[in-house]
Amino acid sequence: MIILKFSLKRTFRNFWAILLSFILPAGLLLLPVFWEGESFVVGRGYFFILIIIMLGAFPLTQLMVDDKKQKTIVRIMSTPTTTFKYLSQNFAASMTPLMLQIIFICIFGFIRYSWEIGFTLQLGLVYTLFAATSVSLAMAWNCLFKNAEVNMAALTTFAMFSLFFGIFVSVDQLNNALRTIGMLFPSYWASVGIETLIDNGLSFDFLMPMGVLALFTVIFLLYGSKRGAY
Repeated sequence: MIILKFSLKRTFRNFWAILLSFILPAGLLLLPVFWEGESFVVGRGYFFILIIIMLGAFPLTQLMVDDKKQKTIVRIMSTPTTTFKYLSQNFAASMTPLMLQIIFICIFGFIRYSWEIGFTLQLGLVYTLFAATSVSLAMAWNCLFKNAEVNMAALTTFAMFSLFFGIFVSVDQLNNALRTIGMLFPSYWASVGIETLIDNGLSFDFLMPMGVLALFTVIFLLYGSKRGAY
């Protein structure tokens, strides 16, 4: 728990992470054109929130890159702490501001746009699982590069490419080949979950993409916690 408390303190000192986690969602939610009316972009706000969540998750995990760069991780690993414990407590610290963000989004939508309680809870589930996948992806990605600048640039490039599938271009507009490629990315499954929720509510079709996101999270966490990753 010491790592968790220390990580939480560092997380909430990260100005840009907090900015992405709270101010940007608030700005998007205050633009009714994305949420109600007859505009051609109505409803896209649900998907744009995914962009904010993913890009907000990355700077939250950069503290672990700093630990590697400053050799702090060497001192931590010289204690009885395991790699999994270090990773899981940093994961919890990174998820905290994202969960506060998701709760804020759901409460605001419920009050301002009269979202039904069932829809609000299920949408919160989509965002929560996608946030967990984004954080675990960033943590696993941090194992690939020793240079923090190269790491962040490569991760952001990968994220922007993955957001093409289902967010910048809706799932319905993807041809079979692009849809097959899109299935390799968490953003695709989060988009499928939202579209299914909007069209059909809670159903097996909604639960399947949620299961895939949970599987992505487990795989990324296991990779990040492998021996020698840090």
